[in-house]
Amino acid sequence: SLYAPSKTTKLILLDSLLQEMRLWALLLLVGGALGARNHSRFKRQFEASHCDPAFCQIPDCYCGGKDIPGGYSPDQIPQFVLLTFDDAVNDLNQGFYEDLFGGRFNPNGCPIKATFYVSHEWTDYAQVQDLYADGHEIASHTVTHSFGTNFNEEKWANEVVGEAEMLVKFGGVNPADIKGMRAPFLAVGGDKMFNMLSRYGFYYDSSMPTGSVSWPYTLEYKMPHSCSVKPCPSESHPGMWEVPMKTLQDVRGGSCSMADGCFYKEDADSIQKIFTQNFLEHYTKSKAPFPLFFHAAWFFNRQHRKDGFLKFIDSILALPDVYFVTSQELIAWTRFPEPLPNVHTSPIFHCNFPDRPSRCGKKKNRCQLPHKGDKRQFASCQAQCPRSYPWVNNLNGD
Repeated sequence: SLYAPSKTTKLILLDSLLQEMRLWALLLLVGGALGARNHSRFKRQFEASHCDPAFCQIPDCYCGGKDIPGGYSPDQIPQFVLLTFDDAVNDLNQGFYEDLFGGRFNPNGCPIKATFYVSHEWTDYAQVQDLYADGHEIASHTVTHSFGTNFNEEKWANEVVGEAEMLVKFGGVNPADIKGMRAPFLAVGGDKMFNMLSRYGFYYDSSMPTGSVSWPYTLEYKMPHSCSVKPCPSESHPGMWEVPMKTLQDVRGGSCSMADGCFYKEDADSIQKIFTQNFLEHYTKSKAPFPLFFHAAWFFNRQHRKDGFLKFIDSILALPDVYFVTSQELIAWTRFPEPLPNVHTSPIFHCNFPDRPSRCGKKKNRCQLPHKGDKRQFASCQAQCPRSYPWVNNLNGD
């Protein structure tokens, strides 16, 4: 096998196995009461059928769409903002992240949070540790950032789990905290990719664009929106969540999944305006989660983009019900929804992380390693510099 499980992977597999054992115990417990419905449940392991809210109920199943989990009305819940960044974490975006997250807080007094879908090449794992220590979510965006539409399960594992292992080994991230992925180029791998995620103890993906507003949903049944980038999953994947990528509308009437893919007039006021217009479409109507999906490189050496975006962020943080949350936090609230007053004290949105490593700061081991006929910067507070640049099938850099 190309993929030799490490200690981290064994932990992930053990966690996955325990979840599966609990599921079977539950099925055996309630089996007698389910009758004919039990037969259809097992049948759904193969072909996903239409999602019926009467059968698909939180906390373990949700059909998605604009219906608010728990039956709440828009005025009873927070406006969640889902801020995510894809690709490498390094000196090119460190300053921007410091400006963005420094001194900005949710209504509960905790710093605003984002989700980082990290790919390996060019990443400074000491800076990943800093982001993780500050309370952000770290997720996998693969090792090589390759187009994976035709990957088999083993190749998906090498890429997605391989990156998760390096985030643990070099970035100090607890393997129990790495539960999600985003596919490079949003090129999902259909059922093979989702089978791999289940096998290795991940429980969500966030790669599928949609033009319609939607809460996170489970893939036990058919998706609530059309498939933008094939192949989408067609089989049933109980317990697997999708955090859909709601598109933004730009000034030309076009749409984009990643916010930096839209057309803008290149000045700070226009940047602020386009995000504000899209935000109000959510905030004044359905209050479905508002997406801000970026490649961090979009802000590099573009001061007007940064200025316009930060003005927009500050304008919505002045509202009493806007929360910047991670993908895992959004799924947790979807499973166990509660009204706005409870959210202020909810353990889902806390900012106390005693089990996470401290910030790495300047204590990093830094080196340059040859790769692809060139040099790559490499840094970690968790390990000495490896002998060669870590890569698929050589995650330790031996």
